[in-house]
Amino acid sequence: MLLGTATIAAGALGFQVISGRALGSEEFTPVGAAWTVVFFAFTVLMIPSEQFITRHLALNGGRWQPSRHGLVQLAGAVAVSTLGSAAFAAATLDRFFAGDSRFVIALAAAGASRAVLAFGRGFLAGRRRFVAYGVATGAEGAVLVPGAIVVALVSPSALTFVWLLVIAPLAIFFVKPFARVDFEQVGVDRTEAERATFLGSLVLATGASQVVIAGGPIFVGLVGGTPSEVSIYFVTFTLFRGPVTSSYNLIARFLPDFTELAARGEQRQLSIWAARLGAIGLGTTALFGILGYLAGPTVVELLYGAEFAPPAGVAALGAAAVGAALVGLFISQVYVARGRTEQMAAIWLVAMTVAGIVLVAVSGEPLVQVARAFLVGELVATILLAAVAMRGLLRSQ
Repeated sequence: MLLGTATIAAGALGFQVISGRALGSEEFTPVGAAWTVVFFAFTVLMIPSEQFITRHLALNGGRWQPSRHGLVQLAGAVAVSTLGSAAFAAATLDRFFAGDSRFVIALAAAGASRAVLAFGRGFLAGRRRFVAYGVATGAEGAVLVPGAIVVALVSPSALTFVWLLVIAPLAIFFVKPFARVDFEQVGVDRTEAERATFLGSLVLATGASQVVIAGGPIFVGLVGGTPSEVSIYFVTFTLFRGPVTSSYNLIARFLPDFTELAARGEQRQLSIWAARLGAIGLGTTALFGILGYLAGPTVVELLYGAEFAPPAGVAALGAAAVGAALVGLFISQVYVARGRTEQMAAIWLVAMTVAGIVLVAVSGEPLVQVARAFLVGELVATILLAAVAMRGLLRSQ
């Protein structure tokens, strides 16, 4: 899984570098906007669906026996992801997509292809096919870079690069993700993971978190940033967000084990994990911020060119926020394993609200304004996630 995660991280970075250099900061805007929307829809709707499937299979010994209610929830998530991506493109054609209506179809297709990826990965993780999960994850990255090179040489247009985002996720079929593998059941009613509040609250929590971590390029445009500033924010924060994006693959290794701990009633052990991760979060926030300030602009310039380099202060804010977000992602798996997604949603709604207040109330240059709100939101979320998850540990002292 580590190799697959490294491959997709390198593939995503390579795709962005190649497309950014081929198009320039102005023409790259549709690619950046499309990536942001597709990533947002994937993490908000499809990652929770993947976790829903993983948890269902982990509780049921690898057997796929969803209720009708569970299937309706999953179908709804796919529909919203696909139609929502298309609707965003239609509503912002002139601002982000140069008025080209073909992006509406491309983003709908991208939403659908990533739904296939999420469902396949859910089956792989839930049936503990972790090697195949890693191969499937890496395969997407292995398609992105050669594909981007071909597009850059043959038809370097924003639309063609976006269509590559549709094709790459389908590489998961190389590992036959839906092949059946059964193992010992842990003895929990399968419907427990399918109640409406579980997936609904998980989607709500993930949606709020993604507004904070991934919505930045859109907010830069909304607060008056230029197309170049939108591109600068996108490439910088997508690069810095690499550890978090990659960790969406790694949490699939933790969730089945955390689910079994919760099912066996070992809540204290899960609380200990939350405490450890919370302590790590303080260190990663400070370390990432320092590294972002010292090296962030230089790294972005080396990869993308001088026109994409951010101010050092913006790089520091973004990198520190990523340090907090990385740890918060792993703490969140304690809530998913416990089935406490309502608590998780409440915490993220508080964090998103605080970030929004900071964004509106504290003015500044668009890049600084959005990056500052990003950091505040992530810090609030990570602190609250750790504190609430640790309550059981503190009561047992």
